[in-house]
Parts: sequence; structure tokens; C-alpha cells
Amino acid sequence: MKLIERKKGSKVTYGGVAMRVVASSDLNTLLLISPDGEYFYASIKDLEAEAAGQPGPLIVDDAIRAAKVGPYRDALGHLLTRERHTKAEVEQAGRKLGIRVSAVYEALKRFRETGSVDELPPRTRPGGRGKSRLDPKAEKIIQDVLEQTVLKRGGTKPRTFYRKARHKLQQAGFHVSQSTLADRLTNIPEHRWTKSRKGYNETRKTHDPLKDHYPVVHRPLEAIQIDHWKADIEIVSDDRLQVIGRVWITLAIDIYSRMIFGMHVGIDPPSTTTFGLAMINGMTRKDYIAEKYGFTWDNPIAGKPERIEADNAGEFRGNSAQASCEHFAIVLKWRPLGQPQYGGHIERLNGNLAQRFKDLPGATGSTSDEKKQLRPELTAAFTLEDITRHVWLMVDEYHNDPHTGIGMTPLERHNSYYFGPKGPKRHLPPLYVDSLNFRLHWFPLETRTIQRYGIRIDFLDYYSESLKWLVRNRKNYGSVEVRRHPFDVRVIYVKHPNRKAEDPASTEDAWMPVHVRQLNFPIASIFELQAARREVLQRKRKPTPENLAKIISEQYRSIDEATEKTKRARRAAARKAHHDRMRAEGPADPVQPPKPAASPTAKLDAADNQASLTDATNLTAILASITDDDVEATFE
Repeated sequence: MKLIERKKGSKVTYGGVAMRVVASSDLNTLLLISPDGEYFYASIKDLEAEAAGQPGPLIVDDAIRAAKVGPYRDALGHLLTRERHTKAEVEQAGRKLGIRVSAVYEALKRFRETGSVDELPPRTRPGGRGKSRLDPKAEKIIQDVLEQTVLKRGGTKPRTFYRKARHKLQQAGFHVSQSTLADRLTNIPEHRWTKSRKGYNETRKTHDPLKDHYPVVHRPLEAIQIDHWKADIEIVSDDRLQVIGRVWITLAIDIYSRMIFGMHVGIDPPSTTTFGLAMINGMTRKDYIAEKYGFTWDNPIAGKPERIEADNAGEFRGNSAQASCEHFAIVLKWRPLGQPQYGGHIERLNGNLAQRFKDLPGATGSTSDEKKQLRPELTAAFTLEDITRHVWLMVDEYHNDPHTGIGMTPLERHNSYYFGPKGPKRHLPPLYVDSLNFRLHWFPLETRTIQRYGIRIDFLDYYSESLKWLVRNRKNYGSVEVRRHPFDVRVIYVKHPNRKAEDPASTEDAWMPVHVRQLNFPIASIFELQAARREVLQRKRKPTPENLAKIISEQYRSIDEATEKTKRARRAAARKAHHDRMRAEGPADPVQPPKPAASPTAKLDAADNQASLTDATNLTAILASITDDDVEATFE
């Protein structure tokens, strides 16, 4: 049983707010005070309904109107008890209150209708600068729908908010315009929008202030930043007949001078190989690039960096990258999670190049709208070699443009560290000669145990006479380091764990070339071998070396046949040509795989096979020349 106490100090609930009774205005009305000190007149009928569980009236705090009750009562008090009054009396009351005569008549009308002096002042109009003009109940409905639709993880589209908000407002008897709903949506603070839809971490990365700054760098090669970027440009095949897609660019920038330390342009996605090729390019002299592409430049940066800063991608955190850096005594440092300012230099460089790419034929732009406008499939003109040359020209231009961050050109910044007006100032860093032994340390790394058959990687068996001693003593050494040639899987390089134990007088290098057992295995890159392995497994066959070789040969033939049919095949053909060029550019392997000697019997068999092939070809030509008319004439 619920009671409504009407004595002073009793607690009641009105409009969902706990209040105390101040006094009884009459038998049907109580004067209440809220926790904030605001006074309300509550009818007994409303209090009974709310005590029974029905929704009570919405409390609207109108402190401005309540403050005007006293002055209105004093100015109009002598007019409230009379039905008729003169115009002079009304004008005098209006002058006291500073309102028009019509406003005085309206105040008297409200009093006669309600009998309450609280109704003498007009209701305060909602709104104003920075305030809402909507009914508070309608405003609450809109805010609730915002929380349920757009301001949640993932968030819905704005049209869902508009539809649900209009539906709920109409059910409550409110009519709110589309522009008002749009204002509520656009006035959501960006910080709240991102936090509600993407979470705290994304909000912290994009909106919170940067508390740390990048540490000061004092010399060239002290720190470089490296990252991959998919260029916003479509390229064409080498015959310039078909579009084959976009290229990947791996860039490394020297933080002190802002010079491009190293770069690799190719079709392959980011991997340990692309990282290693960019580092090979960075640590060696780049004169051969100018000679290859037929231009002159001054690009002196080369040598071993002290620290490499990269993001947390797998190709930078893998064992191969860490082992390569340890060999050269390079510190490999990953950027702190959620601290984008630590990769700001390379990101700005990528953005700079992306802006320059927009003016090139085949540019895709950075958005879908730009791509529709630029139509790269129709304007593409650069081959892979063309775009590589053009990017290097961009790098040369960038090196000679003043950089706002350092107050001079990157080339001047680099050279001024080592040379001054009076000559050399500091020692130049040592240079690495581009040799196979140097490149090996940036090739992909594997660790394998040696078995009696040698070493097995990706279902290929490798063995040579240089492994004989290790095979006999394999139980003493466990796993050994193996470097794979990224563009020729026929050879691997095994690091001898203890060369002196095998031959104390030996002066050979620790890395031993070991060739695949299958002497006729085709030339293939790691990418192509792994693609062949996936194809063999998809066909539910065993990935033996013979099956892998067969699939690789089939892939080469299918690439040639389908080049004119699909973009994917054209890209595969371009990748193969790129891998062939990369294989040719590297230093030659001094130890070539042995070729089987041709026996006299084999020569005779080959002659017979050639004769059979000639006969078959002649027979095919004869059969192809016979027409239907010849056949009918023969039977007649």
C-alpha cells in the first residue's frame, strides 16, 4: 500500500525526481522542492498516477519564469481582483514590467484561465545560442536513438538514425524536421564519434595529444625508417598491350638527412625478400642505377645504418630480418604500438610521393571517386622498368629540393656532415661491395636439421659433396642456418657450424652452396615454388619434386597462353619477367649445378625422338590439309 504524505518535509516522487513537500497550496496541490532547490506545484492527481506506476509529467526547469513571478505579482496585483480595468492602468503596469500592453493582457488572460500567479509570466522560449529549441522530451528521444544507432561499436549509417528517430518522434506526438536531425548528427564531437564507433585505442591514436616526440638524431645512418607502400598507379606489361595492376615500393629514409637510403620497386607484396632487397640497395653504392637507366645524379648515401625502425609487420619481426641485422650489428627497432609519430618521417615521404604520382599516366588516385575520374585502365603507360626509372628520378628530384624540416636540401644536409668549406670534417662510413656473400645475409633464412639425404625445404631435397662431413656428424650440431636464393630455388646456402673442425687448414667461406638433387628442376623463385605447392595440394597429389617441377612448367605454359586473357595471368607473367631480371642483376653463383653427361645411347634416343617428332609433325600437317570435299570424293 502506497501513501502520499502531505505534511511538510515528506518525501514524494514527481516527474521521476525525489522531492520534499514544502506546503499544501490547496487541497489538490502540493508545493515541492527538488534536490537542486527548485520549486514545483504538483497536483495530487499526478502524484497518485506516478505512485501507481504510471509515467509522471516531465519536469521542465524554467528558472527564468519562476524569477519573474514576484515582479509580475507586484505590478499586476491590483488588476487581478477586478474584471474590468482602464487602459491607463494596463499601460502603467506594462511600464513597470517593461512589456507591451498586449503582453499585459495576455498575462491577465493566463491568470484567469489557471487562477495561479505562477502563470503570469510567459513561458521562457527554449533555444538561443548553443541551446536547443526542442521539447526536452523530444530531445531525449533523439539522443537515445543516436546512442542506439550511430554511437555504438561499428555504428549504423546515418539514414538508419533518421528513419528510427522520425518513427519514435511521431509515436510520441512530435514533428521534427530533417534538418534538425541532421544538426544533431553533425554536432556530435569527433572524439565521441570515433570512440563510440572505433574504440578507445583508435581514439587515442587519432585525437589524443602527442605526449612524446621523436628523439634527436645527430648523424647520417644513425637511424633509418623503412616501410612498404602500394603505389597509386597502374602499370602495363612489357609489350605495353595490357594493364597488369599496381606495384609495391619498399622505401627506407635516413632520419638525419632525409635522403632515401634504399628502395625496391616490384610486383611482389611485402616480404622478407623485398625488405632484404631494399637493404642491399641502401648499403651499397647506387652508381649502377644511374648507369642502368641512363641519367646522372649525385646519390652518395651508402653504408651500414646503426638502427632500423620499422612497424610491427611480420617481415620485420621474423627470424630472418633479426638474424640479418644481428650479423651487421644493426639494431632492429619496432615502433611503439599506438605511437604513429615514431613513423612520421617515412609516412610523410610516402605521402609526398603519392601526391607526385597523381600527375602520371595510369594514376589511380587515393579514393574510389578519384579512380573513376582518372580512369587508370585507359591511361596506363609505364612498364615496371619504366616506373622504377621514374621513381628513381623522383628520388633525385626530392634529394635536391629544399626540405622544410631541415632548412636545406637532403643532399646538402648529408654532405655537410662529412665536408665543410675547408675540406673533410669527419670520416666517411665504410662501403659494402655488392657480392653474393654480402647478399646472402639478406636472403630469406631457414633453419633445418641435416638428414642422410641432405636438407629438405618445401619438399625439395638438397645435397652436395660439401655436406658429406656434416651428414656424418649431424647429431653433433642439430639445426643449421640456411639462406635461400629468393629467385632461384635450385640452390641454397648452408652455413657450416664448424669449418675448422672439418678442415683446420681451410680458408673457405662458412656458406656452402648446395644444389637440389633433381638436376632437371626448372628455374623458379620461392614465390613460384610455393604457388606450385599449393596447386599440387589442391589437386590432392603428393608434393614430390617431380610433381612440383611439372606444375611449374605447366604454369609457365599457361602464363604464356593466358597472358592475353586475364589480368591475373598478365601480372604473373610480369612477375616472372621481374624475377628473371632480379636473378640476372645479382652476382653470379660461382658454383653452377652439375649437368648430367650425355651418353651415346642417350644421343641416339634423342635422334630417334627428333625423327619421330618430325614424322608426327608431317602427319599432322597432312591430316590438317584434308578437307570434307576430299573425303566425300574418295568414297564416291
